[in-house]
Amino acid sequence: MGCDGGSIPRRDELVKQKQKQAKVDQSILNRVHWFSCALSKKALASPVVACGLGKLYNRDAILEFLLDRTAYGDGDKICQHIKSLKDVVTLQLEPNPSFSETQSNSLTDHDKEPVARYVCPITMKEMNGKYRFVYLDTCGCVMSEQAMKEIPSKTCIKCTKPFESFNVIVLNPKEDELEAMELALLEKQARILAEKKEKKKSKASKKESDGVESSKSSNKRKLDSSEESSAKHKKQHLAASNYPSPPPTQTVSSTHSLTAAVAAKVAEQMAVNASRKTSSAIQSLYNTGKVHKENFMNR
Repeated sequence: MGCDGGSIPRRDELVKQKQKQAKVDQSILNRVHWFSCALSKKALASPVVACGLGKLYNRDAILEFLLDRTAYGDGDKICQHIKSLKDVVTLQLEPNPSFSETQSNSLTDHDKEPVARYVCPITMKEMNGKYRFVYLDTCGCVMSEQAMKEIPSKTCIKCTKPFESFNVIVLNPKEDELEAMELALLEKQARILAEKKEKKKSKASKKESDGVESSKSSNKRKLDSSEESSAKHKKQHLAASNYPSPPPTQTVSSTHSLTAAVAAKVAEQMAVNASRKTSSAIQSLYNTGKVHKENFMNR
């Protein structure tokens, strides 16, 4: 019991102390974070995607979650910041030549250290949690942080695509880094939204200006066509004016003279025909008298 002269109580028996939190084995955390999907808890398998907070997922699990947000019990807690596939990036991972599918069973064997499925393409360090790894959200290339520091560049050392400092995302960051990464993710989402609005606004203004230009060009074409038609009619009028028609009086007099000539010709022909008929009749009379005289003489 104590205080009876038989034993001396210790301090922890008299004073209530805050219980120490149980430490989690780091090797177990590494297996969970670096070898399995943060959502489905299944082993990572290509294609692998990562979010803006550096968590690793199987793409199939993200698709299932987006189709049904209740497909996984803690999905809304783990992936509440993922609204669509645009919120994740497909990673370009370098396969580990030392890995084989038979070694994938080592994840359940805690006595053996698992062999990483992927490595850094520059330093060939295994992506097993012992080294810090980053990825670029512009291209999805994954490499160790050491490789990024040893080869400083504004272009990806693997695919040569340009990037900025805010495009570098740490994979499976520490707890004290998560808050800063969450703020950076919010800033990035706000920046993307502002860029979309600006792009939409510029597109609308461009479309409006194109419509105005199209209307102007249409009016100009109509004006040019009208001017061309007017010029054509003017040329035709000038061409016709170069060949003046005869005066009306001259046309009427020429018509009358032609008619008179035709009438005179017809009258002349009729007179000739009449004279021919008259002479033949007279001749027949003379011929008849001559016949009578000859008959009389013969008597």
